[in-house]
Amino acid sequence: MAESKPKLLRYYIRDSVVPFEEDMYHEFKGHRNLSVEELPPWTKESSDGRERASRRAVSRSLNGFINTGKGGTVYLGIIDSGEVRGLTLTQFQKDHLVASLDDLMSRYTPAVAPHRYRVRFVPVVQKDSSEEERYLQCMPDSGEECETEERKRPHQLRTHLYCWCDKESLSQYSCGILATDYVIEITIKPWDPSDTRNADVACGTLVNIHPFHADEEGTVYFRTQASLRQYSMIEAAHLTRQETKELCQQEVQRLENEVQLLKEKIKAKEECGV
Repeated sequence: MAESKPKLLRYYIRDSVVPFEEDMYHEFKGHRNLSVEELPPWTKESSDGRERASRRAVSRSLNGFINTGKGGTVYLGIIDSGEVRGLTLTQFQKDHLVASLDDLMSRYTPAVAPHRYRVRFVPVVQKDSSEEERYLQCMPDSGEECETEERKRPHQLRTHLYCWCDKESLSQYSCGILATDYVIEITIKPWDPSDTRNADVACGTLVNIHPFHADEEGTVYFRTQASLRQYSMIEAAHLTRQETKELCQQEVQRLENEVQLLKEKIKAKEECGV
């Protein structure tokens, strides 16, 4: 019997710099405020509009990755310089983030189906930790399996106020119980026109172009290199028409090439007397 290969451990090293930069497919965030409602009041613009917001909701970046159709990943717990800081999370807080993400995607217009995004919690380890310590930190906590019923408890979403899971985390910390630090990878998958699960929201019949989604505030963003650009609905509609036209022209050209190839095969058979 062949021995199974050991599972490759995934982790980030605290204070290290990741080997990639923010670009068309990567975005760094040092916080976990997914929706605009989760932003604390002190991070928002002042009423006179003179002060720039010190923090932006993760939703903007997710919306941009979705609307390009090429996908991308937002890394929560990595700051703008690419340095790994991590976010301390209990299992309950991880459950909260997943619930918050699902709620956010359901509020997009149109809603984003669950198969089009994915969330991963990757442990952050100390630089001087041993391989055994890293292995133990990357393994699921068996104690969490005993709290299945408690994990079904509803979370308080769409607010900057502390949820019960945050208060529970503070209580654990005051008792000397330290939770694991993570980098949270939220990945938007590239649009797949062949996926039948996308049929209900695809645009067009000759080509299945990806739809554009407005975020929870009704705003449409697009990812352009390492930044975001806000589009009006008129601009988004114009872009859809242009992209549809280009894809249709490519499909028409492909069909014309197939027809020409068939004609050549038929002619060759006739010349051979077949």
